[in-house]
This record gives sequence, C-alpha cells and structure tokens, in this order.
Amino acid sequence: MKEERENYRDDDLIEAVNRFKRSLISGRTKYFDVAEFESIVEQLLEEGDYKGSKIAAEQGIHIHPNAVTLQLKYAQVLINTGKYKESLNYLRFAETVDSNNPDVHLLKGSAQMVIGNEPEALISFNKAIKYAGKDIDEILHNISSTYIQVGKISKAIYYLEQANRANPKNEFVLNDLGFYYDQARLYEKSIKYYNKYIDLDPFNDAVWFNLGTVYNKTDKHEKAIEAYEFALAINEDFYMAIFNIGNALANAERYEEAIDKYSEYIETEPLNSDAHCYIGECYLNLDDHGEAEFYYNKALEFNKKNDTAIFGIGLVLWINKNYTESIKSIKKAIKIDKQNSEYWFILGRVNIDSGNNEDALKALKQAARLDAGNIEIWLTWTDLLAENDDIKAAIRILKRGIKNNIDVILKYRLVALFLEIKNEKEAFELLITAMKQEFQQINYLFDIYPKSLKNNGLNKVIDDFRRDNNME
Repeated sequence: MKEERENYRDDDLIEAVNRFKRSLISGRTKYFDVAEFESIVEQLLEEGDYKGSKIAAEQGIHIHPNAVTLQLKYAQVLINTGKYKESLNYLRFAETVDSNNPDVHLLKGSAQMVIGNEPEALISFNKAIKYAGKDIDEILHNISSTYIQVGKISKAIYYLEQANRANPKNEFVLNDLGFYYDQARLYEKSIKYYNKYIDLDPFNDAVWFNLGTVYNKTDKHEKAIEAYEFALAINEDFYMAIFNIGNALANAERYEEAIDKYSEYIETEPLNSDAHCYIGECYLNLDDHGEAEFYYNKALEFNKKNDTAIFGIGLVLWINKNYTESIKSIKKAIKIDKQNSEYWFILGRVNIDSGNNEDALKALKQAARLDAGNIEIWLTWTDLLAENDDIKAAIRILKRGIKNNIDVILKYRLVALFLEIKNEKEAFELLITAMKQEFQQINYLFDIYPKSLKNNGLNKVIDDFRRDNNME
C-alpha cells in the first residue's frame, strides 16, 4: 500500500484532493480507493486543514472499514489535533488487525508519551523498532521527534544516534543531531554532525549557516566566517549570513571589518535596529564614543525598545563619567529586560563609581542571582564590601560565590580575606584546596594581597605543597 501511494502521481493527487474538496461543498460523498484517501488525508494535514483531513479519514474508514492504513491516518489526525487518548482506540484496533505494522506501534507510543505514560510508550516504541525492517532509521527518527515534543532532548539524541548508526546517510537525522547537540550545548558534537551532513550535501545553505553559528559559539570565528560565506555563495539572497559574518568578525575583535559587513547588511535592511546597534558596539570597542552613540541612537529610531542600544548609550555615558544619566539609561534597559545579568552588573559598577554603594549592592545581588557563574560579579561585590571595611560580609558573599562557581580565583580571593583578618588556619586550608585545583593561579593571590609574600607560615605551606607534589 505504501509503494502504491508513493507511485501515485502528483497530478492524480491534486485531482483527487480537488474532487474531495468539491464533494465537501456539494455535500455528496465521493468514492476514493484506499491509496487516494491516504493521500488526501496527508495533503490536507500538510495544508493545516485538520477539519478536512478528519472528514476524509472518517469517510475513508466508512468506505474501507478494514483498511489499517486509514485507521492509522485517522489516529494521526487525532494526534495532530491533540486528541491523544481518542487516537489510542483506533490504534488498538489497527494493532489487532496488523500487529507487525511498525507505524501502528510508533503512533501508539507517541500518543502514550504525550499523555505521560512513558513505560507503555517504550513498549510500543520497542515493537516499532522490532518490526521496522529496512525503515529502522526512519522509525528511530520519528521516536526521537516524540521525545523532542515532550522536551526530553537527551532521550531524543539517544534515538537520533541509533538512527545514525542504522543509516549514516540519513540527512534528516544528521541535521537534527547537529541542531539538538547545539541546543544541548555540546558544540563539538554539533559541529561533527553538521560536517557529516555537508559531506553528503555540500550545497545546503541552511546547514552551512547553522554550522557557522556553532563555530561562532565555540570562538572558532575564522571557521564561522568561512561557513557563512559558503552559505552566501550558495544563496546570494541569504542576507542573515552577511549579518552573522559581521558578528563573527566582531567576536574576533576585527571591528573595522565587522562594521563594513553590518553596513553591507544595512543596504538590504536599512531599518534594521540590531545592525545599527552592533555597529555602535564596534565603535565603542574602538573607543570612538561619538560614533558609538550616533549608531545607538540610530538603532533607537527604528526600535525605541532596543534595550541593547539603550544599555550601550549607558556605557558611553559611564565612560564619560556622566554617572547620573548613565544610571538612568541602564535602568531603562533593565525595565525592558529584567533578566539580563550584565545590565545589573554594570549598574552596580556605575553606582560604585558614583558613590551609591547601597544601590550598587542591590544591583550586584540581583546580577549574582541571575548569573551565579560570573566570577566578576562575586569579585566586585566582595571588593565593595571589603573596601568599606565589612570583611565578614565580604567573606560570607565570597563563600556563596564559591558554592555557585568552581573557578579557583574565588578561592584565592577568599584566602586573601582570611589572611587580612589573621585567620591563618582557614586561609592555609583553603590555600591547599586552591593549589590542588590550579596551582598556577597562585600569582593572583600575590597580586591582590602582596603581604602574603612575606607571610612565613603561608610560604611554608606553599613550599611543602611543592615538595609533596614534586614541583621543586
């Protein structure tokens, strides 16, 4: 039946669909064979006409009550319209008629998974795999799609990997592996599978573009630029590739070239706020504050709620020591994006420079809540407390930072604070822990607390550590 449907000519399908639609208007049911009904349902599903596809499936079942494929199509319509439990009734019937049909078990598993019955779904999926035959990679791919639908990306990747082993040339599987490994932040694996796809089809501009984006995330900016250029060579109208070349150049600190690329993109999208904003960032990095402010303001002409541009103006004002206006601008950006930890962090730093320590502490606290992995936030917060002679509070905050971050710099900073209050016991214990983690960073301790160089007890701990670890 599947082969018959696949051999069904496009013009015949169009005619069948049109005849079916005319029958709906006239109210007269027309006869179609099983293959025609299947194709009509599929076509209407693709068009998003769920009501029409449901009627077609129901008519098909009425005329061909024993056609398992139509039972499956009707179950698919029900699944697509969110009627998962109802779809199971038709799937159970189909299973009694054709228990070796992998599509029956696949759809059954999908419905069970979505309604939260994963154990039963796994039983159905395993049956689908058992009866898949030469279509094993397609079945595994479809199982992965169900896991993606319910938000279980790691499980989806597991089945995609199996599908890839079954058929290393399945481009849909390779593309999904590249995409979902990117989503899982396993960038090297994403790159691996996108490249495998390109080995099979080097003329897919979208895959080159996605590959470039992953390269950009891994700071492989030259490779990113090359990938975007390939995308652009394949599709000269792929303007976002031009924009992203600008991003890659900016990330590589090639700001003049980035400005040129953003300007090239603006020729095609003259009202694009983000492009103007990023040119402003490039000029800011080039210390051309006048041009930076000009482009930030230009960005706001096209989008008054571009928080990045508003924040950028705040940075320019901060650099020019106009703290009051800088704070106003940054607060305006925060109103638009309250979850941006950088905005809160810089608000804290501007408040420090303007002498508003209480406001600075509030901003740094919020920044740390949003991004506990940013050690600069913890260090700035600690320094502010320490400089205001609240060492105990600084120690308490730094301990919190260490709980949320494995960076050894925080430990060395805490060692310095313990030494400052003459708590050598805790200082030396933590120093040993820090040295075990990353000995090379001990120079940071000497830089921030030069007195440590003259501490005999500390020097003995370091010498003993060197000797015990054969670092003489």
